[in-house]
Amino acid sequence: MPDPTQPVPGKTELRRSMRELRRALPDRIERSTALWSHVREIPEFERARRVLLFSTIPGEPETRAFVDRCVAAGKEVAMPEDDVDASWPDVVVVPGLAFTHGGDRLGQGGGWYDRFLLAIRDDCTTVGVCFAEQIVDTLPTEPHDVPLDHVVTDSGIASRSATP
Repeated sequence: MPDPTQPVPGKTELRRSMRELRRALPDRIERSTALWSHVREIPEFERARRVLLFSTIPGEPETRAFVDRCVAAGKEVAMPEDDVDASWPDVVVVPGLAFTHGGDRLGQGGGWYDRFLLAIRDDCTTVGVCFAEQIVDTLPTEPHDVPLDHVVTDSGIASRSATP
């Protein structure tokens, strides 16, 4: 039986290479704008009243203008640092280092989203966001990893759950 305290083989190197890839991407602001326009196409996002977003760290899609747009549209917006209860959001927008078309995600390694996503309501929609280069065929996963309902890139919706 694998030791749950030890990293899954390959995750550390994959995180390093994906961080490098992400930091080297050009036109992040413009590409972020394109990404958020695709997020707005998701019906569950359009209907959502409460959205959990994230504060951008280097290499991630820029969120500032999108947060402002959500607030202007009448949505309540919170960030992980706001200590939000998992029952609060209608939609959780999740950053990551890499994603698959099937909704698997490689995060930073801290486990916050893994724990949070296990506790959300059944009707809460999860949306992973990244740049197109961060989509990979497969990722090493663990039993606690929660597949996301949608994965969206600056090129469009990379995956969509079967539910309307």
